[in-house]
Amino acid sequence: MSIDVVEVKRRLLALLNDPNMVNDYIRQYGPVIDIKKIKSVKEKRELSGANATLPKPEHDPVFEIKLKCPVCNKDLITGYDLRAKSQQITQNRFLVPSYERTQGYDAVDYSLLAVTVCPRCLFASPDKKDFIRKQFSVPDEVKSQIPSQIIMTFQERIGERKALLSSTTDYESHFSRPRSYEAAIDSYKLALSRAKAEAWHGQPYSCYKLGSYALRIGKIMKDNNIDDSEVLKDALGYFCDAFRTSNCPSEDLELQTIYLIVALYLRLGDFKKAHSYIAVFTNLKNNRLGEMRTDPKLNTIAMDRWADRAKFLWEEREDPQLFK
Repeated sequence: MSIDVVEVKRRLLALLNDPNMVNDYIRQYGPVIDIKKIKSVKEKRELSGANATLPKPEHDPVFEIKLKCPVCNKDLITGYDLRAKSQQITQNRFLVPSYERTQGYDAVDYSLLAVTVCPRCLFASPDKKDFIRKQFSVPDEVKSQIPSQIIMTFQERIGERKALLSSTTDYESHFSRPRSYEAAIDSYKLALSRAKAEAWHGQPYSCYKLGSYALRIGKIMKDNNIDDSEVLKDALGYFCDAFRTSNCPSEDLELQTIYLIVALYLRLGDFKKAHSYIAVFTNLKNNRLGEMRTDPKLNTIAMDRWADRAKFLWEEREDPQLFK
């Protein structure tokens, strides 16, 4: 296989997000990038998937794990995790996951359960590593990955977190399973509160986390026919802060941040600003090409992948179904 074909397949995979669709596309049209043809292949696959029949669900895809709060030391907090290969996970334009069951498992919207909440002090995070954990292989507890000085801030702000949930006091029941969409939104609001404290301390990735949590709230709202415009504006602000302050040391996450800024500006109707951030990809690539003259180990693969996705949104910006 020639280098050109490998590159085309890589870029098609970034746009189609499905190896089978990439193969279908190349069989029909050859190793060339054509946005209209890409859209045609996606529409055909969506239609065929809509007509498929699903087997009877048999097993719960979610299992419980017990965690300990790093803030108040409450033990045996229930967190929920997803069994491997129990759900087919796809992403929307904002990289927020959606879940569709696989054979032998029930359907579940894991987004509603992803955030673990301490029912005593309302410390909340979708990352189990933020909690104190036990491992079968070692007798000692695994400490939280959060630095101790930030945990002290969380201890000082328990009242602020409780004020976010003024409508309920039975936190244990509120965040148990089945979890309502209102409770899921509350769980992400508490996660936002935690990430804001991390941002105040200058923790890397904290602004990106804020944007990601806001996008998850937006999807839950949209799924329940609630206007998500304001929370998408909040997400845009967080991602702009992440880019402006270089809060994402990882190059791939920084590129994702730029892509999400483009997507959000397009969704909110500000095409001029969206286009200005597409130009950022060009500037970054030009700088990288210059660096590659002295360091041949560098490449532009990740830049091209995220730039392609942003340019696809730009080219399809007039499509009313683009963000449906």
